[in-house]
Amino acid sequence: MRSKSTARRTAAAIALTVPAALISVAGPAQADEAAAPAYALASTVSPAPLTAAECTDPTCIVVAAPRGGTLDDYAVINAAITTAASRTVPAVMAADGSVATPAVTATVLLRSGTYRLTKGLKLPPNVNLRGAGIAATTLLMDPTVNWKNFSYSFLVLPSDTKQDGSTNLVSDLTVNGNCRTGAGAPTPSALPGRPGDPCDFLAPTGATGNTGGGIKVGDRWTVRQVRFTNFEYFKMWVSGTKDARIVDNRFDNWGGAESDGEDNIGGGGLNDGTVIEDNQYDVTGRGNFFDFTNALNTTVRNNIVHTNRTVAAARKVTEYGNLYFEGVMGGTVTGNVLEGSHIVLQSNARYSHVFPNKDVNQPSNILVANNHIMDSATAGVAIGYEDYLDSDNTGGTADDQMLQSAADSVDHYVRLGGNNVVRDNVIERSRESGILIYGNAAVKGSPDTVVGNRVVDSGFAGSLTYNTGVGYFETSGIGVSAGTGDMIYGNEIVDDQSTPTTWYGVSVGARKAPFAATGTVLTGPNGETNTTTGIVASPVRYGMLAPEAPAGVKATASGLTWSESYATTNPIAGYRVYRDGALLADLPVGSSEIPGNLLTADESSMENAAAGTAGWTTTSGTTVTRSATAGALGSASLQITATAAGQISTYGRKVPVTAGTTYTAVASFQAGTTARRVRAGLAYTDAAGKVTRLGSGNSATVDSTTGWLTSSYSAAAPAGAVTVQPFLMVEGAAVGESHLIDRMGLVTGSVTEQWADPAGTAGRYDVVAYRAETGDNSPVARVVS
Repeated sequence: MRSKSTARRTAAAIALTVPAALISVAGPAQADEAAAPAYALASTVSPAPLTAAECTDPTCIVVAAPRGGTLDDYAVINAAITTAASRTVPAVMAADGSVATPAVTATVLLRSGTYRLTKGLKLPPNVNLRGAGIAATTLLMDPTVNWKNFSYSFLVLPSDTKQDGSTNLVSDLTVNGNCRTGAGAPTPSALPGRPGDPCDFLAPTGATGNTGGGIKVGDRWTVRQVRFTNFEYFKMWVSGTKDARIVDNRFDNWGGAESDGEDNIGGGGLNDGTVIEDNQYDVTGRGNFFDFTNALNTTVRNNIVHTNRTVAAARKVTEYGNLYFEGVMGGTVTGNVLEGSHIVLQSNARYSHVFPNKDVNQPSNILVANNHIMDSATAGVAIGYEDYLDSDNTGGTADDQMLQSAADSVDHYVRLGGNNVVRDNVIERSRESGILIYGNAAVKGSPDTVVGNRVVDSGFAGSLTYNTGVGYFETSGIGVSAGTGDMIYGNEIVDDQSTPTTWYGVSVGARKAPFAATGTVLTGPNGETNTTTGIVASPVRYGMLAPEAPAGVKATASGLTWSESYATTNPIAGYRVYRDGALLADLPVGSSEIPGNLLTADESSMENAAAGTAGWTTTSGTTVTRSATAGALGSASLQITATAAGQISTYGRKVPVTAGTTYTAVASFQAGTTARRVRAGLAYTDAAGKVTRLGSGNSATVDSTTGWLTSSYSAAAPAGAVTVQPFLMVEGAAVGESHLIDRMGLVTGSVTEQWADPAGTAGRYDVVAYRAETGDNSPVARVVS
């Protein structure tokens, strides 16, 4: 077995390096005010269809018109294919593997009309299949005779014969999978037929799923000006091929059609050199527009994808039409216009861990540039790095030679990712953040670059927090949480809404992530920085420093109330309150009055100097006095001092309670000389005088000499309890050591913070805790009043 201690190396041998010129920044991309061009069948870049009048060469065979009705046209077309194959001449190959003399190809030309097929058409090398036009000629699948002819198969596919240097063209026709019987005419539709329901032929024929796809391509195939509609299985399949071209095709479910959820252009199998360009996807389409799993040097450019939430809701899904590059190594994704969909680069680790997905390929050396991405249901561009654990609980062994692990091996190989470039894209109104990079830093061998992008209105009508599975991002223009030395500069993050939804410009690190982003570069070689306009909070936020969010925020007639944030190793310095995206209040720890305080003002805030220490008692080893300096609320604080080493503590006065009701003690602490763990607690007493002392078990509440730290503790009054006291503790104090305590409180329930809007105006209120020293915000707690 290979050693798991092998040093991880940058994947170099398998991928193409992104040229430095492609990383340069000419300034942020500018938004295109126009919506995406409308979906249309008319050719974008293809030549006119071949006509019968032009088909006079012996290598061009015109097929008779369709027989019509339910008659099968398979035999007639297949005979023409056989004849055409006999008239081809293979390419002559040079010693270096290049083509010395191109092949002689032959063409089968279909007339206008609908050809019904009970079997798939297999094209030998160098045989082309062409129609009279994308809306004139249709190949219609008929699964009612023997659906097994189409099980995991296609209407058009390669024959079993391969030839070096061969080419094939399929063009100028429609392929129709008959999912909705008789549907699929080229008639524009706002919705598919019976959205999301299974295909009509499945139940009557007993067919299983994965029956009847569109076109499966072979090496050096070109599929051009073909309309794909009404399919149960993949519309286009590209697997294990070389240099396939998918150009100027259309994907829809017009005319009452519907499809199952498989990809429109799918495949993988380490296909190499595939080009997918100038295709269009209609709002009635279903499934991902594109999804390759394990591929090399893939080009996806100048495609247009339309989706909308009406169609998604009709199918009871949140999104569709996305572009997934899973385990793709090397490629470009440029000039695409996406409405409601997004681009994802990730590994193939989420598939079953057997061949071909036992070994893991991370996304690497991919350029994502000059795309216009609008209204994505999640992030506009996401790059994720992921591996899996073998049975010995270790990850894969780094490999840059495309080795294949044995089927019985405990170990697996992983091709390291990174060196991806995301530049000069316009990303507008993503429901989540604009661009995210996240995952397992151990399988990312090179930094990524994010430059020159324009990100507008992130979080538009979406959530405040996005869970990547390996950490949480609050809504940001750009976020990175995995890798070392990622370069993020020259980007423009804008929120131009009257009520902004973009909280941060760049988030470095994610909350609760197992990996940290380190050495992130936020200034370019020529001084380029990221700019922000109109966002809610800060240009940069360090997610791993974020404290926990306030709990239980509520709007009442008198203002907002909430419970203390749970203390962590990211200490809380206070709370911020925003209304409709504007900062209204900054409340340092201990600065606000406690709502519903059961203690008197003298006891809770020590406002009255004459009150001294009235109402407060101590345990042995502790003395209590008043501080000579101002406390959290501007008056002298309570001061407890250790007369013996160990825990020191103080109790407030007893307050009557109701058994079963929850009470909360709260206090803010400050160290005199030495930071210690501090705790709030409750002391319940029953009628017989028995005392039950309860206290916070949070080990992160450690006070400091420079600021105040709040501890709170809630517990229900036990049966028989008649009174409760706040019980405030400092652990491990040395003799002579003092600690200040202020803003002591005791409430029914758990609400210990409040704030009233002086304007008294209703709106969307957001409350965050913020970290001491760095000021990084917690997640947002929102309430609409």
